[in-house]
Amino acid sequence: MLAFITGATGFIGSHLAERLASKGYRLRCLARESSDTAILRRLNAEIVTVDMSDKDGLRKALEGVDIVYHCAGVVGEWLFEEEARRVNIVGTQNLLDASVDAKVKRFVHVSSLAVLGMKHHHNTPADAPYQLTGDIYSDTKIESEKIVMDYYERKGLPVVVVRPGFVFGTRDRRFLPRMLEMLDENKFAFLGNGNNIMNLVYIDNLIDVLMEAGVNKKAIGRKYNVSNKDKVTMRDFVYMISDIRGTKKPTKSIPVPLAKFIASSLEFYGRLTKSQSPPFLTKARIKVASLNLDFDISKTMEDLGYDSKITIREGLARTLKS
Repeated sequence: MLAFITGATGFIGSHLAERLASKGYRLRCLARESSDTAILRRLNAEIVTVDMSDKDGLRKALEGVDIVYHCAGVVGEWLFEEEARRVNIVGTQNLLDASVDAKVKRFVHVSSLAVLGMKHHHNTPADAPYQLTGDIYSDTKIESEKIVMDYYERKGLPVVVVRPGFVFGTRDRRFLPRMLEMLDENKFAFLGNGNNIMNLVYIDNLIDVLMEAGVNKKAIGRKYNVSNKDKVTMRDFVYMISDIRGTKKPTKSIPVPLAKFIASSLEFYGRLTKSQSPPFLTKARIKVASLNLDFDISKTMEDLGYDSKITIREGLARTLKS
């Protein structure tokens, strides 16, 4: 079985490549020329450096491929729309076209729970309507997901959409490292009371879902929310980190309305000056820190046998001690 992975040098893609290789899959992986491909070379993966805008190159890269895992994408809280659309939307469509031509047996699209809206969620199901928010990342992920489902409905491409929440684990370069840095520098503050549920998923649990999504016939044409089944609040999560590291628990807090005012002002100035880096406080960070992000994963559990074997505490312990 030949698997093609986009974003294979990234956090999710590299873990997926390792799991697929351990199960006997042959790997063909898309990577930028500047990327560190040491893990992929260790796995004896075939590495291709085709740009997602190169339609002919993608068609050639997918020759003989059985399953496509689309993990690549422009991710972040401070994106420029043109680049995000080029990669997240146009690049996805080009890959879908190549997949149709190659007659792949499965196309697994790694999306995001962000497509369901930047608001409070209380057991929100996977079939809830999309909600545009004006956030470049979220809105481009909505459009790319719609395109994926359109290829299933109009062209019969066997697709599966997997929507992880905030993924953490070894090789995470974004979510947990930033939180640890703020804690170490005594800059961390809860927004509000910190009792909001987080939509966290440990990387190994997400890979379990991706593996099953690639082979389970029931999954074709469906969308799956993915988070750990053990629910923790922001305060729980931060205190777990402190317990595992043996450090003092933070106590500072900022009222959410004040945080939103500060973020709006900083973002306005940043966009006005065309800053390449996000301000220290953004609307997206407020979402992570203050909104209740509880999503229904029952369909993922029923269809794919998902049970998030590794708890958040155990996943944190593994990550922080690695």
